Amino acid sequence: MIAVLHLILIGAPGSGKGTQAKRLVSKFDIVHISTGDMLREAVHSGSDLGELISTYLRAGRLVPDNHVTALVEERVDRGDVPNGFVIDGYPRTINQIQAFADLMKARSRRLAAVVCIDVPDVSVISRMANRRIDPETGRIYNLNLKADWPSLDIMERLVQRDDDRPDVIKQRLDTYRAETEPVIEAYRGTGELIEVNGSGTPDEVFERVTHGLATVTESS
Repeated sequence: MIAVLHLILIGAPGSGKGTQAKRLVSKFDIVHISTGDMLREAVHSGSDLGELISTYLRAGRLVPDNHVTALVEERVDRGDVPNGFVIDGYPRTINQIQAFADLMKARSRRLAAVVCIDVPDVSVISRMANRRIDPETGRIYNLNLKADWPSLDIMERLVQRDDDRPDVIKQRLDTYRAETEPVIEAYRGTGELIEVNGSGTPDEVFERVTHGLATVTESS
């Protein structure tokens, strides 16, 4: 059994990072840190920072590095990550790589691996355009998957997030290609990158993820 495990999940919006993160949490008893969730919490808080973040999210643009790093630092320091964490959505720019490295070093933590989930753009657009959220529970449903359809009463209250509209999805993918793919190249250069085919069922993708992590977890 591993002692402490710190992972990064990276991939385009809609690539399934959140789904795979939940499975990693269950398997390795670590905490899921989602920068997307933290940003939405900040927006809902109604604070000045939340209002500022909202303008970026609605436009499908990345939130500036300093704001995101501050949220990550606060989350890591809550004291509930003794076994480690899997972070989803950060680092997303070259500048954030160094900020994250500094954050980890200051806390005597070590990054084990960066898992990159690769999904074709056409699949990402289909997934996200058919994604709906339950405003009462926060659960996300994929209407492309019949097995994921909720009961009729839940279905009636589902809503589409502003950033899941087709025009915003395209902007998000363009932003990802321009600003985040260099992050993948940087981690590929350090040897910390594990690349996974994200097509197929969640079970199939998770099998590929765990296979890729086998050497890392055995040596941790």
